[in-house]
Amino acid sequence: MDDTAWARFRRHRWLPQASLVLLVAALVTAFVVVREERRESRDEELLAAACGGALPREAVRALLPEDGAWSERTGPGPRGLVSCGIGLADAEGGWLQVTATPDMETPLKGVRVEHVVGDPYEDAPRWADAYLRADSQALVSCPNGLPGYTRPVRSFRVYGSLSTVGDAAPEGWNARLAETVAAVAEDLRTDHHCGGSPVRPADVKPVPRVTPDSDADAKAAREACGWFRPAYLGPGWKPTGQPGRGAVHTSARGCDTGGLKGRQGLGVTSASWWGELLPEVRTEYGRELAAAGRDTPPRAGGGSATVAAWAEARCDGAPGLHRVSVTAKERDGLADRAEALLGRYLEAARCRDTKSLGTVWQ
Repeated sequence: MDDTAWARFRRHRWLPQASLVLLVAALVTAFVVVREERRESRDEELLAAACGGALPREAVRALLPEDGAWSERTGPGPRGLVSCGIGLADAEGGWLQVTATPDMETPLKGVRVEHVVGDPYEDAPRWADAYLRADSQALVSCPNGLPGYTRPVRSFRVYGSLSTVGDAAPEGWNARLAETVAAVAEDLRTDHHCGGSPVRPADVKPVPRVTPDSDADAKAAREACGWFRPAYLGPGWKPTGQPGRGAVHTSARGCDTGGLKGRQGLGVTSASWWGELLPEVRTEYGRELAAAGRDTPPRAGGGSATVAAWAEARCDGAPGLHRVSVTAKERDGLADRAEALLGRYLEAARCRDTKSLGTVWQ
């Protein structure tokens, strides 16, 4: 019988086993290559669709792990803008998240002096400070305004976060994340016809880590109460020993302070409102404004009395309403003292076009 090549192959001690190993290896390699190509193709499709296609592809590829199948989440974010992410959703790291929110000031609880000076704001919604836990952010101007909100919204915030696998972040990830946040921000600015300037990666800044500022209240009090001196009350008046309470907001400023003379105390408040708060102030203080200048002082006796002096004036170029009140047990001359302090207050603020509205007792 002829000794064929096939017979010799089968009789060989190790060639058949080696050939089988090579065949299996080739099949496994082919399977891995095909699966990797399919994964890369799917990742590419996800990357093109995520965040409405606004993501810069090279930057995102540099941020995310190359191995493992990506997934993505894209949808409306808080208050109607966008929140989108892409990466290894089932892993402990390797996820990129970008979110956009309108930049809206938390509304005041009210416009009365005690609200302006005290705890003025409603509780902020959870989404309003979520950016403080992000890595990078950009505040984007939208001069034409974002539609669909009860108050004018002329800016929005875009922020991004990167969770990494283990403790190792990709080299240069800060710049890549800034590029990504800028791309999404510019896409939104264009899509909403905001106008203004294009968003660049240089406009994206690291999110500052907020720490309690023990001097913040004192600074606000100095800014709002800096106009007042106990000497304005007359000879012998001194500070109460307690710092005044003050606050400055976008459309309001207020102070609560006073003075001492022996055992006699006198309380002073000052407040100014301008801009969008003016209609609300005129409604909230409607009765007081209507009675200003036509009110008569209460009869002597009883406890402390308060008189408020009102004026309209233009300060820092903006028209506004201004009020100074004085509280004391001694009623004589209290209205004149309130008027005089209001004049000091407006003078310190360098106001002009002043129109006195008179005083009113409370």
